Amino acid sequence: MALLTGHVSQLGGLARSKLAVAALAGGRETAPGLEELDLLLGLPPPSGEAGQEDAQQGSLRGILAVALEKWRRNPKLVQALLTGLGKARRTDIAGQVLRCMHASRVDVNVFHFGAVLGACSKGGDWQLALRLLEEMPEMGAIANEVCYNSAISACGKGGQWQLALSLLSQMSGIRLTPNEISYSAAISACEKGDQWQWSLQLLSQMSEMRASANVITYSAAICACAKGGQWQAALSILFAMPDLLVSPNDVSCTSAISACNKGGQWQLSLSLLSRMPEMRLTPNEITYSAAISACATVGAWQRAVSLLSRMPELGLNPDAICYNAAIGACERAAAWQPALLLLAEMTRLGTRPTQGSYNTAISACGKAGQWQPALRLLQSMPRAAVRPDAISFNAVISACERSLQWQLALDLLGQMPQSSLRSDDFSYSSAISALAKGCQWQLATGLLHDMSDQQVPPSVISYSACINACAKGEQWQFGLWLLSKMPEVRLSPNEMSYSSAISACETGAEWQLAVELLEQMPEMAVEVNAICCNAAISACEKGRQWQVALSLLRQMPGIRLTPDEISYSAAISACKYGDQWQWSLQLLSQMPHEGLIPNDICYNAVNTACEKACAWEPALALLDNMLASRLVPDALYAGSTANMLRKAVGRDAAFQVLGELQKLWVRFDRLSTSSSAVFDGPDDTHTDLQHDLDSDHVQVLGRVPGIVAIFKPAGITTVAAVQRLFVQLARSSGSASELCITSRLDHPTSGCIPVALGAEGTAAANWLQAQFAGRLVHKEYVCLCEGPTLGPTGSTGEVSTPLRTNDLEDTGGSRTEVSPLGREALTEYEVIARYTAPVYALRGTGTVDKSGSPASELMLLRVTPLTGRTHQIRVHLASIGRPLVGDLSYGARAASLLHGATSAATRLFLHCRRVELCDLAGEPFVAEAALPAELLELLSSLQQLQETGNQ
Repeated sequence: MALLTGHVSQLGGLARSKLAVAALAGGRETAPGLEELDLLLGLPPPSGEAGQEDAQQGSLRGILAVALEKWRRNPKLVQALLTGLGKARRTDIAGQVLRCMHASRVDVNVFHFGAVLGACSKGGDWQLALRLLEEMPEMGAIANEVCYNSAISACGKGGQWQLALSLLSQMSGIRLTPNEISYSAAISACEKGDQWQWSLQLLSQMSEMRASANVITYSAAICACAKGGQWQAALSILFAMPDLLVSPNDVSCTSAISACNKGGQWQLSLSLLSRMPEMRLTPNEITYSAAISACATVGAWQRAVSLLSRMPELGLNPDAICYNAAIGACERAAAWQPALLLLAEMTRLGTRPTQGSYNTAISACGKAGQWQPALRLLQSMPRAAVRPDAISFNAVISACERSLQWQLALDLLGQMPQSSLRSDDFSYSSAISALAKGCQWQLATGLLHDMSDQQVPPSVISYSACINACAKGEQWQFGLWLLSKMPEVRLSPNEMSYSSAISACETGAEWQLAVELLEQMPEMAVEVNAICCNAAISACEKGRQWQVALSLLRQMPGIRLTPDEISYSAAISACKYGDQWQWSLQLLSQMPHEGLIPNDICYNAVNTACEKACAWEPALALLDNMLASRLVPDALYAGSTANMLRKAVGRDAAFQVLGELQKLWVRFDRLSTSSSAVFDGPDDTHTDLQHDLDSDHVQVLGRVPGIVAIFKPAGITTVAAVQRLFVQLARSSGSASELCITSRLDHPTSGCIPVALGAEGTAAANWLQAQFAGRLVHKEYVCLCEGPTLGPTGSTGEVSTPLRTNDLEDTGGSRTEVSPLGREALTEYEVIARYTAPVYALRGTGTVDKSGSPASELMLLRVTPLTGRTHQIRVHLASIGRPLVGDLSYGARAASLLHGATSAATRLFLHCRRVELCDLAGEPFVAEAALPAELLELLSSLQQLQETGNQ
């Protein structure tokens, strides 16, 4: 006994002592010293180099020289060594030991192979497992069910489901009967390989082979169904288990919950969770995580949070996986505030948030358009010892894209290399999309070019985003060029690429190209979708091709596309250009038969078509239908109807309809008690509200029910003037008043502006907007223009060329031009005074005719715009060669007759003198604004020159 104790004490360690004792228990002879195991474990792992295995065999023989002699006398002694190698995950050496034994004439039996194959099963070493099965007959060992089961399991864990099935089928060929372990291993292999059909087939075979499936077998089959989204099959197996005398366990139920989740049956997932106590099962953290994940798939964040809060009551501690699933539910629903609360709760309860926690919360903020919280989360990650990754930055860039923060998106993209992060295609695509929404097409194309320089291969998504940027920037030629370049960089355009390109054609009214692209899609193996068709129809509308638009609409069902509200509204809008208001009405009547409910956009499109043809009687019937559908006409719709009545019947009829609608607006007036001012459009970024607090008060020209008229000086924006009015009213009344801008004067223009005493959408705002839209507001301007004479004083005329306004990318402003593709515009004028240009201005300018009389003069006009287009008066008069004095945008300042004459001539001579309309009570209201002193001074100077003979 002392000798035995002394021998064991030399092994040096509890684990090795246990192994030695186990080996000694196997036979009478002393087990080989575990020094051999230490030496074998010191051999290098396989590298795949030629000759390594032969060299290792030589080393192995030297290590095992003494042990081999003992093994010849008692082969059982090697079992301890093989077991030790298996536990150390050195199956490569274990296999070589078997070969060394065979070469040294040591009997190798099925138990030796079983020990090594068992180790292969645990480690997923399927290559060695298959090799050992092949070598067994050569070494005189006959494989049994245990060996095959281990090999099948090894193949399954190694992702080789086909080989696992092949081994299972081989068993019957060598007179081995697969048992429940064999089938369970094969079903698990199919589950890992996402082969749910094979899993069910094997489960069916088990009953034919009289193999009894156990809970592990059924759980593996349910898990396979879960991965394949086969929730019906998963539930069928789960509910059949009790009838087969097999009780489901938590794994079975959790897998079934996941199956329902993958199959979009989140309610069933929660139902299963609630039924677990009936099955005598206790939900665990994994079960709750699966149920919360089911809620996340549909954005049911309230249910997800409720499940999470219930876990501590059941003695369960939610881990990061559970919290991440709940935050994911919030992200899906864009519920950014609950997502942030969950993130904070994790830290408070000692659960460390992961990168996934932060990234999902950032994405929730982004989907809700909350770029500031998204940015703060990114900045807080290092303080929480969580390193932001590319996904973190991408999520914030995506948030910026949704929130129109293209400058910040570019800044974040530039910060990624500084954080040792590599920008990927998603980073660039999100930034390009942000630039697209900001109409920054040049920067977008620059980023696309930079991708190649940064060794980030552009994708279809990045190209499509850039084409979309060109569409938003009205650069249809460049957008089509990008589309044509995609095959050259081995990219195949998809539906997104084509829809962006067709939209680019739409902005340029290039309807032929839009239709050609639509026809080209099937040839390029790209499926035509409704978005592409709608864009093409809209392009035809912009190009005033109503017949083609209707043809495209009719063709959609033939290519298995269902027209939607956008399709119909675009086709209806196209009809107005061909005076096809009857077609508009017919299309609107077709929509209910297609299962579509006409919305306000469709009604507006039909009403506009009727307005163009002045079809006022159908328009009134249309209004009745709209009201019967419980749709409330907006101010523009009401104004369009009123305009038709004004033309056909008279102003009284127009105001009668508006009066009836006003009662409806008052009924739906939801913002009458708001305590903040609302402006119809973005604030002027050049105006500081604190500056307005200290500025002079706005001159109020008149105040009546629903309307206040103010004087806007030249040199400030309309928004700035109304902001000053807001401050003034708040100071005088002690509470803020609601204000809505319904018309504007240009920055350099002075004069009278009516403002609605109500927020956007209120009765007061709608009432005033409808009057403008119905051309029931009479505005009178005074302007000074220069150029060839328009006739003697009292002469009248009009300019009726259509106008089109384009956004300017570099300044963020706009510029209007005469264009046949523009909107209807009509300006009437009357000459009220004429002035001869100063003599010094005529010298050497060529502005005298052959008789020596001046060919150009200055004319003071009374101007009445009958439409309200941007810069209408300035562009119309410039288009007939009579630009306004002081017009730096549409005039020629250096060539002006008054260039350098007086400081007053440096401002635009355009002033809104008079506005006539009706107040909210229906009473006439007239507001007048006298000419500012600087304009009167200029006229006085010109009159003096006239009277003194222009000396």
